[in-house]
Amino acid sequence: MTASVDALFNLNYLPARLLHRDQELATLSNLFFQEDTSTQALNILVHGSFGIGRTTLLRYFGLHELTTFYRPFIPFHHKHAHEIVTDTLLALSPSPNISTSIPEQWTLIKRLIRKAETPLVFTLDDVNFQTTEIYGKFLQLCKENGVSSMATAPRYFPRQLKSETSRYLDVSLELEPFSDQQLLDIVRHRVAEIYTEPVPAEVTQFMADLICMLDFQRPATAVDLLQNLHPLISQTNEITAEKIRKACLASRTLHYDFWSGHLSSLTELDATTVLLLQAVGQYFINHPRQIYVTKPSLFRQYQQVSEGIGLPPTASQFSRALNMLLFQDLLLRSRYTSENYFTLLPAEGYLEIVELLLGDYQLEQ
Repeated sequence: MTASVDALFNLNYLPARLLHRDQELATLSNLFFQEDTSTQALNILVHGSFGIGRTTLLRYFGLHELTTFYRPFIPFHHKHAHEIVTDTLLALSPSPNISTSIPEQWTLIKRLIRKAETPLVFTLDDVNFQTTEIYGKFLQLCKENGVSSMATAPRYFPRQLKSETSRYLDVSLELEPFSDQQLLDIVRHRVAEIYTEPVPAEVTQFMADLICMLDFQRPATAVDLLQNLHPLISQTNEITAEKIRKACLASRTLHYDFWSGHLSSLTELDATTVLLLQAVGQYFINHPRQIYVTKPSLFRQYQQVSEGIGLPPTASQFSRALNMLLFQDLLLRSRYTSENYFTLLPAEGYLEIVELLLGDYQLEQ
């Protein structure tokens, strides 16, 4: 299962197709290619949650639609005004004088814009509250010199803009979060671009389930998860639930500390629920390749555990215990197949919980 490292680790990598952003792409296209040429110079702001694909949208649009434009890409993230102005100067001239002051550099930038033979569209990436002042100057620069700009910013950034800056902004476009199904499509598409051999649908669904459960349906998290999964499968070329959970633990956004979040609630579990916890762990130990467990399969495992210690299992007890595990997030239901349940802990973790709760009293296997 050879992976395309470029698709995983190249920060400038763009998917062959940008899923579920047709409306936004059409909006940008209509703005840039409208018949009224008097509004040719546009300042556009795309804002939304971090990792939702703001930069990818603008880069994809530029690559496929703005082919006749020169598109300087200016990153604002964690940069001071002098760095941003210098980066802009370097993007416009192969050998600029960058030792001059900001006002002198700014004058040179204006001169280069006016002399440019190819139409310009600036992409100002990751503008935030700390860079509002220099962003406002860019908007004014673009308006006064007849060039356009596209910028990315956090979701609520437009509300922070002062009136003198907002008056130079033409369009503010908010990117909405993806739905569960859209995220699953994106994960499937991304996995297909990365791995040369088909990956089981259940595997991609599990990744999407984790992102839906622990994050905000962000494509960047899918990439982060796949990057952390890559070294875990590089030797065996096999993706398993255990490896996906380990990749989840290593993820910057999906990191999940089970014990810190559940230790206090574990002591509130009754005996029936503890038996079901043991059944969950035992099921996944007996079926190490299974990612999900269905409700009927889990009930059969629960019957075996209960009968093993001489307690007659009932469907009502099972349902009550199952609801308790779901309520405590000790067991999770798939967002895509309601009869499928999954865990964020390795199977052994559930048996550790049972041992912790019961102390020296060992349930029979």
